[in-house]
Amino acid sequence: MKSYGDDVMVKGKPIIGILATSNYLLTNDTFQDTYRYGNNYAKKIVECGGIPYFIPLVDENIVPDTLEVCDGLLLPGGNRVRPVCFEIIDYFYNSNKPILGICLGMQTLAMYSTRSEDRRVLKLIDNGVDHHPVELVRDNNDTVVHKDYVKKDSKLFDIIKDEEIMVNSVHKSTITDVGKNFRVSITSEDGLIEGLEYIGDDKFIIGVQFHPEILPQFNNIFDVFINKCKKDTK
Repeated sequence: MKSYGDDVMVKGKPIIGILATSNYLLTNDTFQDTYRYGNNYAKKIVECGGIPYFIPLVDENIVPDTLEVCDGLLLPGGNRVRPVCFEIIDYFYNSNKPILGICLGMQTLAMYSTRSEDRRVLKLIDNGVDHHPVELVRDNNDTVVHKDYVKKDSKLFDIIKDEEIMVNSVHKSTITDVGKNFRVSITSEDGLIEGLEYIGDDKFIIGVQFHPEILPQFNNIFDVFINKCKKDTK
């Protein structure tokens, strides 16, 4: 029997680890211990030339040796930051493997960068632009609702190639700071942090507050991320 890794279509494609979007669910269903993974992330990774790999967790613990198979990490959106997230980021950070954070994933990167696992860098949005429109649902989540500004002297500008962008938005909290070796690269029209990145060239780590996986105009974010992950697969 030919293994998945022997498929000629797999060779040369980076494996992108995707973390579960929320804690496992305890319900009365027969199969009650369930983690959720966003299919839009997997579809976009495949579309842009990568292989999605859903990182398994057992009772919120990392399964030994599962991270080593990944060439990069995608931190998705969600509703809860868990301690295991920082352990996983730490592995990819110290291994110099690329990381892309989206929505809560970007906020988790900010918390990691400031070593503020107690959410000190997070605050609820209480004024300005509506960053979580009540009318925004699954069937229209690609609707852009506010303007962001991309700093020209940033990696994200080199990727997006535009100083002003319109984005979708589904978040109720915002980060207030980034840590050493990181910088803010995108802000919203009301001054909130909407993008961050690692400053040096020895690592590729970027995060955005909006959801590029459902906005085709931001495919470059995934294209560049996956190409960065390819260098170790050749």
